[in-house]
Amino acid sequence: MKAILGSLFVLFSLATQAAQLTIPDTFEVLSVDGEEQSKSYFTKETTLDLASGKHAVQIQYREMFEHDTEDHHETVRSAPFVLIFTVNGNDALQLNHPQQLGIEAARAYAKSPQVKLVDANGDPVRAEQLSQKQYQQDLMSLQQQKRQQVVKQSLSDDPGEFRPHGPDTVEMLEYWWELATDSERQEFIRYLQEEHK
Repeated sequence: MKAILGSLFVLFSLATQAAQLTIPDTFEVLSVDGEEQSKSYFTKETTLDLASGKHAVQIQYREMFEHDTEDHHETVRSAPFVLIFTVNGNDALQLNHPQQLGIEAARAYAKSPQVKLVDANGDPVRAEQLSQKQYQQDLMSLQQQKRQQVVKQSLSDDPGEFRPHGPDTVEMLEYWWELATDSERQEFIRYLQEEHK
């Protein structure tokens, strides 16, 4: 019973530590931290649950306008872009943007959309807005830097500079000690005593 209550407490505390980001229906969420999102055209807004930490949300401005003289609609879209920001604890964040009152204003806005993140008090939250192309270039640059560090470490003359992944020497000695028979352990102890004379 205590285990079940403890598990529920942990789950509840984790759930209450999630931040929420609310995005108006004029923006389509394409991906969150690289994970594609399903699209729905019938929601008024999108609410994302985000764990504490840094996030990258790819969005696209998309607003539909009716033609006054014609019997059809036109959807104005921007190029996809990425917002990078950090959330702490259970922040309640909102994505804000200037409202577009007509199709011409929307077309102008779609060429260079600017958005702001605000918290529950209306205070601005620091966020970096990158074009999709710039974001991809930054990711590739970061991956290239990591690869260069690995290559540099593997070519280094200093073996302490390169640390292979996996169990360390002490763990391996303990492992082999546990597998050894009593006679093998005694033989190993004799070997160590002779080495340190």
